[in-house]
Amino acid sequence: MKSERIRILLMAGGGGTRLWPLSTDARPKQFLSLLSDKSLLRETFERVQPAAGDVFVATAERYVDLVRQELPEVPAGRILTEPARRNSGPALLCAALALAEESDAVTAAIPSDQTAADAEGFRRALGAAAALAERASVVVLAVPPSRPETDFGYLELSEPGSGDGAEVVKFLEKPGPAEAEELVRAGRFWNAGIFVFRPSRLLGEARRVAADLMSSVEAYRALRKKGDSREATAAYEAMPDISIDFAVMEKAADVKAVPLRAGWSDVGTWRSVREMRKASDDSGNLVLSPVPVLALGVRDSAIVVSDNGVLVLPFSEERELKGAVERLKRGEKGRPNLEDTASRRGRR
Repeated sequence: MKSERIRILLMAGGGGTRLWPLSTDARPKQFLSLLSDKSLLRETFERVQPAAGDVFVATAERYVDLVRQELPEVPAGRILTEPARRNSGPALLCAALALAEESDAVTAAIPSDQTAADAEGFRRALGAAAALAERASVVVLAVPPSRPETDFGYLELSEPGSGDGAEVVKFLEKPGPAEAEELVRAGRFWNAGIFVFRPSRLLGEARRVAADLMSSVEAYRALRKKGDSREATAAYEAMPDISIDFAVMEKAADVKAVPLRAGWSDVGTWRSVREMRKASDDSGNLVLSPVPVLALGVRDSAIVVSDNGVLVLPFSEERELKGAVERLKRGEKGRPNLEDTASRRGRR
């Protein structure tokens, strides 16, 4: 890898139920063309490509074909698979172990289902984080908030806005509405979930603060190397469903931050999609449908029509969507199971 380039690890194994009915378990949001004619995964790849050395992708085994369709440039050997969904903790630590076997190069782990309006600004922040990674265990990208937001974690930094990076004093969980307003007033930052590190340093901190999880990850990797796929799958499925923030970052020492001012969005809600695409009509609605839609009297709502179902959702009720989708998956109140519906209709 050239010294001025950064090894990239695209994280592409998540679900994204908050963007139902387009995002489903069979085809989650990173594989959807929500903001342009390209998928979010493809957009992320192209955004980082000018700064990238080797590019790896961490994803679920069931999504390997989708990754290959979207990123034919990435060799099969650089697609790191996980046999089950266990959140970002096991996924990132397993990937870091695999990458460490190749080299201890500075690596940026980037969710593949986000966006940044200013691609050059995004790459500048990655470069600053890569330089700072020489003096930190991990560097996280911190987004100056544009509003109180309950869907993001926050960061308390020792030197908010420092271009040379700041110490991360505390990782803060997703707040309620009142707490989110207070965090913004107090100058806290959004946590973009983008981490830059040398694998040896991340893994060293993980062994120190999350010894049980690291032991499980290393046992899983050993079983994979032996070719014992059944035992390896069982070992992975036995790991806790835990984020890398909660498992490691909140307890790790010498974590630093670099500000990310590049029009970042996690594209995690229909409201955020409307912000990026703009409203579809004068009533503030977002309408995504292959057929004409009339929505007389409907305001500030998402109206989404797909083969998987129809959504009419006031943005004020958006926090209820995830739970409603989970109930729909379980087939409650006589509704069909989403996975069965998708498979019957030949959903890709």
